[in-house]
Amino acid sequence: MQLKDHYKTLGVRPSAVQAEIKKAYRELAVRYHPDKNPGNEFCEAQFKEVAEAYGILADKDRRAKYDDERWLMGMGSKTSYEDAVTPEWLRKVCMELNSSLATMDTHRMSQRALQAYIMLILSDAHIGVLLRDGDKAVNGAIVSELLKATERLEIGYLGEVLHGLRLIAGSDAGMKGMIAANAADRQRQNRRQRMFPYVVIAVTLALCVFMYLYGGMS
Repeated sequence: MQLKDHYKTLGVRPSAVQAEIKKAYRELAVRYHPDKNPGNEFCEAQFKEVAEAYGILADKDRRAKYDDERWLMGMGSKTSYEDAVTPEWLRKVCMELNSSLATMDTHRMSQRALQAYIMLILSDAHIGVLLRDGDKAVNGAIVSELLKATERLEIGYLGEVLHGLRLIAGSDAGMKGMIAANAADRQRQNRRQRMFPYVVIAVTLALCVFMYLYGGMS
């Protein structure tokens, strides 16, 4: 199912402030309210859509999660970060990304958008902050979270991400080993996926031969 565009439903920009969202909701709620449009199924449906959109966009946390999902679906651009960039903040961003990914359908997700999101986290400036502070525990947690996020990425999009993670790892053997193990595992998965159609064909042919021979003997 296509992700609903709640901003379009309310007729506001994705950058709209809460006052604009509230004003748009009130105007539309009055226009489509069932009491003003008795028996009108279209207005009833529109009223429900408007209420759903407002319920998400009026809540700061729900809106942030929706904005992430909307961006990952290729439905809009990612707004600039407003919070101060610290290692702990970057760790939180990574955790929120995985929280959003857990509720999304991989098949509907834009691979390019997900890669771009991860690379936004792995910008030179952000990596510089992590290396400057040198908190191995937080850096390790960020690497772990982003490796988890890459499980949704096709292998063709992994190279640039893994390079960024290796920069964070630096000389840390534990982080380097974690990244290397993940890369090797993804390579194995990719080989199995490429071989699967041939295995199916081989098994099918073997079954056909068996059935032919068995049928000939009976």
